[in-house]
Amino acid sequence: MHLILIGFMGSGKSTLARRISDHTGRPWIDMDTRLEEIFGCSISDYIADFGMESFRVEEADLLRSVMEEPESVIATGGGTPCADGAMKLMRSHGVVVHLSVPVPELANRLKENLSTRPILADVSPDDLERVIGRQLLVRSSCYSGAHEKWDNIQWDDDQLTNKLNSIGWRLREAL
Repeated sequence: MHLILIGFMGSGKSTLARRISDHTGRPWIDMDTRLEEIFGCSISDYIADFGMESFRVEEADLLRSVMEEPESVIATGGGTPCADGAMKLMRSHGVVVHLSVPVPELANRLKENLSTRPILADVSPDDLERVIGRQLLVRSSCYSGAHEKWDNIQWDDDQLTNKLNSIGWRLREAL
């Protein structure tokens, strides 16, 4: 059973996936990094060359592929759960956790690297919170399909273990 982290860009999916992997000994997959390895370029460059629709097709193909890999902690792309059938696929292969972060905090985390975020690349800093809020509204129905919603991921190791145990993703299953 995978542990699949979903949420908006900047919500901490990759950071938490790496931490859980270190804590449990299970492998972790960052879907955005995997796509960049496949493409041989950044996601921004791929979208600039081939378009968002082509990117979403590649992302959906990768999701199907990683669901067949050994049990892992998976950090999805922010829009991954919104693809047709994606949430159903993820729910059938693991525990899906939505990392929910307030808009002002997301804006603060993302403001320094907008150019690397295709849907935010042309957004002015003054409009950042509004655009993020609008995107979250659009994606809310996608994210709501998660098994769990975590509003805080600032835990020590014991708290993290308890949180994983509470969703049935126990350390002993990794052994």
